[in-house]
Amino acid sequence: MKKKEIVLVSIMGILTIAIVLFGYKYAAGKKEALLREGEKQTETVSKTASSQESTIAESDTSEAYAQFLAAFAENRSNASVVDYLQYVHHHTKEVNVAFFGDVAADAAWAKSVIAGIQADYPLENLTTSFFSHPSDSSSVYLSSQYAQEMAASSPDVIFFSIPAKTDQVVDISLVESTQNIYAVYDEIRAALPDALIVLVTPPPSAAKVADWNSRSLDYRNYTNNLVEENAAFAVPLYDLHADFLAELTNRSESASNFMDAAGLELNEAGQQLYGELFAASLRTKMIDTSAGLYVEGEKPASTPIAPTLTVPEVPAAAIEETVSEEPVYEEPVYEEPTYVAPTYTAPAADDTSVATPDPTATDITANDTATNATGTEIDQ
Repeated sequence: MKKKEIVLVSIMGILTIAIVLFGYKYAAGKKEALLREGEKQTETVSKTASSQESTIAESDTSEAYAQFLAAFAENRSNASVVDYLQYVHHHTKEVNVAFFGDVAADAAWAKSVIAGIQADYPLENLTTSFFSHPSDSSSVYLSSQYAQEMAASSPDVIFFSIPAKTDQVVDISLVESTQNIYAVYDEIRAALPDALIVLVTPPPSAAKVADWNSRSLDYRNYTNNLVEENAAFAVPLYDLHADFLAELTNRSESASNFMDAAGLELNEAGQQLYGELFAASLRTKMIDTSAGLYVEGEKPASTPIAPTLTVPEVPAAAIEETVSEEPVYEEPVYEEPTYVAPTYTAPAADDTSVATPDPTATDITANDTATNATGTEIDQ
């Protein structure tokens, strides 16, 4: 074979190999492009389906939430506080909860409960504030205008921990304590007409049981008296004191296990239990929420409670004063005595004094010696 032919054959071989390699490369590229196109189409279909499902889910959720709100509006007189919080949050896009009264500032049990319900319910913009006055009696609450202090923060729900323990210490009467607490409640409602106020009884205190004041009352008397009075007014109330004692009975445990060394305040276990009871009340206890925010319809008129309380009047004791008359000294008047001569009255003659002679008597005038009838000698 000539040299020229050899070169030509070599070139043709190289071209053939190049064409084959190019064909393989083109086919691979085309295949990859087709695969990518298929993946894009699949992804598009998947996104479309997902979007449709999400839209359906959101539609279902919105419809369910709308049904929930409608049901709440129809039954406000028997609803939970959690439902009320969702109602307020839906209409105002935020909600503020305040803890007021005989409660520690930044109470751990309260903050834990609020964080829990915020995680479980659509309450993204939920804030908490504390207005702590644990050392003040109900009389101080009235004179200090605490309601105006809270009004500045515009809370939507106020949990009013009643000062039963302090009222017992300062020794005011049961009637005065209960009336003061309702008067404070009325003041808060006047300052915050759209706020829902819930009265809360204090946790037990082992050291204060049977710690009588001068009226022979301990803090339980003040707590129970308000609970009994509230039956007539139906103010929202969480009787956590009774719930706590009932739970201790269920567990067969002593209150001292949940108290600090002095038996006055809750320890960590006690705060956890008190918080659990509070959380359960928020979710399950049905109360009348019609005193709070009203978006639809006409809000029922509110009447102050304190003036309607019947306070027994103690009749004033009639004090009779004995008026003693001082003796009047009269100067004696001297009268000159008048002489009266004595008179003598002669005694009347007594006929019986004259002796009657005895006819049998012997005449002894002539003789010196005589004898009597018996013969005895008689000396004259």
